Amino acid sequence: MAESCNYHTSRDAGWHCQPCKRLFCADCVPGSPANYINGQPDCPLCRKPLTDIAASNSARPFWQMGGFFFRYALQPGPLTITALAAGASLLMDGLGLISLLALLAIVALATRYNLLVIEQLARGKLDAPGFGEALDGRSAPILLKVIAMLLIAGFVGYQFMRLFGEGGMQLYSLALTLLGPAAMIVLALEGRLRAAVNPLKLLHFTLVIGWPYLLLWVTTSAVSAAPQYLLPLVAAKLPAWAILPVIGASTSYFSLVTSAMMGYICLGKQRPLGITPDRDADDEIMEEGEFDRARALAEAQILMREGQHPVARRVLVEALRRHPNDATLNERYYRLLLASRDEKALRELAPQLLEKLINLHQAHRAVELYLATAPAPLIDKPQLRHRLAEALYQQGKFAPAAKLLNHLHKQAGNYPQLDRAYLLLAKIYLDGFNRDDLARQLLQFLRSKFPHSEVQDEVRTLARVLQIAETA
Repeated sequence: MAESCNYHTSRDAGWHCQPCKRLFCADCVPGSPANYINGQPDCPLCRKPLTDIAASNSARPFWQMGGFFFRYALQPGPLTITALAAGASLLMDGLGLISLLALLAIVALATRYNLLVIEQLARGKLDAPGFGEALDGRSAPILLKVIAMLLIAGFVGYQFMRLFGEGGMQLYSLALTLLGPAAMIVLALEGRLRAAVNPLKLLHFTLVIGWPYLLLWVTTSAVSAAPQYLLPLVAAKLPAWAILPVIGASTSYFSLVTSAMMGYICLGKQRPLGITPDRDADDEIMEEGEFDRARALAEAQILMREGQHPVARRVLVEALRRHPNDATLNERYYRLLLASRDEKALRELAPQLLEKLINLHQAHRAVELYLATAPAPLIDKPQLRHRLAEALYQQGKFAPAAKLLNHLHKQAGNYPQLDRAYLLLAKIYLDGFNRDDLARQLLQFLRSKFPHSEVQDEVRTLARVLQIAETA
C-alpha cells in the first residue's frame, strides 16, 4: 500500500526526507527537479536533499502486474529486438565468418537491450526503451560480461563436482538457478561483473526483495520455458523455413517479458537497493514566478503544521516582497497571523490585507478572513468598510455588515460614497432584520442629505416597496 504524504493524507508521497522522517507529495514539493538548484529539491524543514520515491511508492505489487509484462514486450523497441532475433535465426544456416559476426552482434545487442529494460524499469520508467538507446556502444562489453558470468558459474560448478560429488553439484545447480535473476539484475544496475558474481551481494539483493523474489524466480522460470512447450504445438503447422525464425522471435519475446519482470521487482525497493529514480525533469517544470509562489505557499503550510510560525512568516514575507499582489500569498499570510494568534500583528495588518484582497477581486476570501478574526479588526477606511459590508451582505452576513456601516456619517462624513453605503445599510435592515422602521429612517436621511444623488431612483423604488408592504 502506498505511503501517504504527512501533510496531505489523500495524496501519495513522492519525496522522502531521511533526517526528518517526513514524506512529502507533489503539493509540498511543487514543480520539477529542474526548478531547484542542482536539480535536487530540499526538505522545507532541514534543507537536506530529498529522496525521490514517487515511482516506488506508486508501484503496484508485482503479482498484480502480469498483463503489464506481456504488453510491455509488444512496444516498438521490444518488437524491433524480437524482429532482429527472428532475422538472426536465419544466419544460423551455413555459418560463415560474416554470418557468425552478424549473429554475435545481434545477440550482443539483444543482451544489451534486455539489461536496459531491467535498468529502466527499476528506475521507474514504465515505457520500454527505444531501440536506439541500446546502440550506445556497450553491447559487446555487456555480452563479454555475460559470457564471463557463464564461464565463472561453470568453473565453480566443476569445483563443486570435484569436492562434493554429484550431491554438491545438484545443490549448486539449484542455487545457481535461484540466484540467476538476481545476478542479471545486479549486472544491469551496476554494470560490474564482480558485483554480479558476488554471492554475498546476490544474497543481500534477494533478502531486500523478500518473498516476492521467490515469485519472480518461479514466474521467470516458467516464462523462459514457454518457447520449448509452445513450439511443438505449432511446428507441424509451419513451413520448414519458418521454424527457426519462430524460435528466435518467441525466445526473444519471452526473454523481454522476464527482463520486464526482473526490472519491475526492484521498483518498490528503490530506497533499500540504492537505486536512483529516473524522473523526467521537464515533465512538471514550472515558470519561475509561478514556481516561486507555489514553493513559498507549500513551505509555509508545512512550517505552520510543524508549529514553526516565525519561520513560516519569514518565508511568506519574503515571497510577498517579490509578489505583493498575489492573492493566495496574502490570504496565507493572514491565516498564519490567525493561527499564531498574533493579535498585535492582526490589529496592524488585517485592514491592509483585507483591502488588498478586495482590490484583487477576492472579496469572498476577505469576508471569510474577517469573520474568522476575533475580535473583529478595527477598520478606519470608509471605502474598505463599505466594500467589505457589501460583500458580507451578498453572502447573507447581515449583522457584521450592519456593524461596519452604522454611524458611518459621524466617523467619515466626507466619504464620497456615503449615499450608496447608507442605501446598502437600508437594504441590510430590510432584508436581514425586517426593520422597516430603520430602513425608512435611512431613506429619509438620503432624500434630505443627498437630494441630487444618483441613488435617488433606487431610494424611491425601495420606498415604494416599503409602502406596499405597509399597506398589505
